[in-house]
Amino acid sequence: MATTQTQLFDPPAQSMAVDKNGRLASPLFQWLSSVQRLLPLVAVDTTSGNVVIALPPAGLNSTTGESNQNQEISYVKTSADVHTVTISGAVGGNQVLTAQTPSAGSAVRFKSDGTNWYKISAV
Repeated sequence: MATTQTQLFDPPAQSMAVDKNGRLASPLFQWLSSVQRLLPLVAVDTTSGNVVIALPPAGLNSTTGESNQNQEISYVKTSADVHTVTISGAVGGNQVLTAQTPSAGSAVRFKSDGTNWYKISAV
């Protein structure tokens, strides 16, 4: 079984950290901006009813110009009620969160390979 690792671009070399004016250089700024988006947490309150969430595009988001390649997103249901959180758009179909954290069925994590979203873990 062959495995591949996706990467938008290499981290910049130390010599590329600042520009000639002593400011944060564009390659480092781009890399830092992409890194901060890799592991967001989405807390979902369902006290008002069931919630349905569609995952963003797995690759380039044409609306924002940003890429979700290599991004991980974790969703957690934060309210103790009978309502559910349904997350769509991943390989394997919808994922449904039914319980409040930290109970089973309360959280799920997805990872993008630039083309598809995959469920990595569920709690």
